[in-house]
Amino acid sequence: MWSRILGKIQTTVFGGALVVSTSWMVSKLLGLVKLRLINTTFGPGGADSIFAAFAIPDLIYGTLVLGSLLSAFMPVFMESWQKDKAEAWRISRSVLNFLALAFLIFGLFLLFGASPIVKLLVGRNFGAEHQILTTQLLQLLSMNMLMFSLSNVFAGVLQSFKRFLAVSVAPIIYNLGIIAGILCLAPKYGAAGVAYGAIAGAFLHLLVQFSAAWRVGWRFGPVSSWRHPQVKKIGRLILPRTIGQSITQIDQFVNVPIATRIGVGQLAIFRMANDVQDAPVNIVGLSMATVAFPVFVELLAQGKKEEFIAHFSKIVRQVLFVIIPLTILIIQLRAQIVRIFFGASNVSWAVTIATAQTLGFFALSFVAQSLIPILARSFYAMHDTKTPVKITIVAVVLDIIGSIVLGFTMGVQGLALSYSISNLVNAVALTVILHHRVGHLDEAKIIGSTIKIVAVTVMMAISVQGMKLLLDTFGVDLHYFAGVFAQAVVAGLTGVAAYIVFAMLFNLEAAVMLQNGIKRMWQNIRYRNGSASA
Repeated sequence: MWSRILGKIQTTVFGGALVVSTSWMVSKLLGLVKLRLINTTFGPGGADSIFAAFAIPDLIYGTLVLGSLLSAFMPVFMESWQKDKAEAWRISRSVLNFLALAFLIFGLFLLFGASPIVKLLVGRNFGAEHQILTTQLLQLLSMNMLMFSLSNVFAGVLQSFKRFLAVSVAPIIYNLGIIAGILCLAPKYGAAGVAYGAIAGAFLHLLVQFSAAWRVGWRFGPVSSWRHPQVKKIGRLILPRTIGQSITQIDQFVNVPIATRIGVGQLAIFRMANDVQDAPVNIVGLSMATVAFPVFVELLAQGKKEEFIAHFSKIVRQVLFVIIPLTILIIQLRAQIVRIFFGASNVSWAVTIATAQTLGFFALSFVAQSLIPILARSFYAMHDTKTPVKITIVAVVLDIIGSIVLGFTMGVQGLALSYSISNLVNAVALTVILHHRVGHLDEAKIIGSTIKIVAVTVMMAISVQGMKLLLDTFGVDLHYFAGVFAQAVVAGLTGVAAYIVFAMLFNLEAAVMLQNGIKRMWQNIRYRNGSASA
């Protein structure tokens, strides 16, 4: 019974989004735990060595594969699947072989060139002892890219079949591997224990997705020629997306020298706020975009443009239903959130406030950041990876200029504000071009739903603020972790409850769907339990 329910959940858009977003939540929490453990276990110098060692393979993999391969591979794979299933499997194996060879070369390059690469990366101010440690860690991590790239091919196959469970569980297992390395191996092997944990986590990341892909039919076998038209098409599609990823990586690195020149500790403030702001965008926007992408590809491949528009509109309304109230909730509780995640004896209240303010400026673009993955994947489904890249380049250039201007006038809050402005420009440009491309985006429904969501969110915000004042009246002491945690949880749950109640009273579409879905699931469980007892 449970296997059937699970299968149904992960193959529907809402259920798939639930699986993906839940896994993102767990993975993000584990990521924060991982960061805290690294800092507290190895101290500033050791932590810097670990982060620097991870940065290089992450940069190469993040630029060449993460976010690039799926957007190019899935449309071509599904297009081929519609015509010739055997050929689709051959194409997937061709891509797998190409990535295996490419990242084996990259891995060997890092393995034998680690020392000069590290010296170039960290500069002279990095002590010789930490340079040696970083070099050793980089050599250990050199082949992780290979495992992740192969795993990504299997993820593309699974998402094409709307199988999201293994794709969602794999990052959690990877983070657990690193945490296990810190807790179990670091006492004996030092910082190398973190690398051993990462290697084990990467292998399990690959194994989980390979096993799931095997269950849906993937097998070793003949491959298509690298000159096959569909294989070459994947290469053409992936190139613009890779350029876009490269530009995004450059954008992220630009903030480092700016923040360090603003003042001591400012980069840490920016990184803490960025780690928190990344969570709602990934949990809501990226998870919905992930499960919607195969549907977009399928509908457009069949020439069903109106069905695509209707589905796009529905996905956008569901995202807005979650991200608008979540944005306001995070703004209202930003200080409590920062203190809960990063509060420690060596983190002053002034740092907490500065981080919370930076998070507030990031939050201004939560809606835009959540919609960008959905908008971009709409173009990818049309086999157009160039348009999102062009807009990304414009947005990144705007962010770099804004970071320089606002960073030196407003501090790290200016960096966050610049980032939000660039994302707003990105989202608006993608929306306008997509509207022109398909004729309309069902704007009337989206705008009508947004007005209701904003009205309900205002009522939620009043409830949250009232609860905060009530707790303050009852003497909840915010100088201690217990008080901060209590205020965040009680006020947050009050806001969530108020939002759900008012959303149902206003008959918001997503709230009604959620209510009906829960009712159907409960009825199915009761019916099957009753049948089993009979």
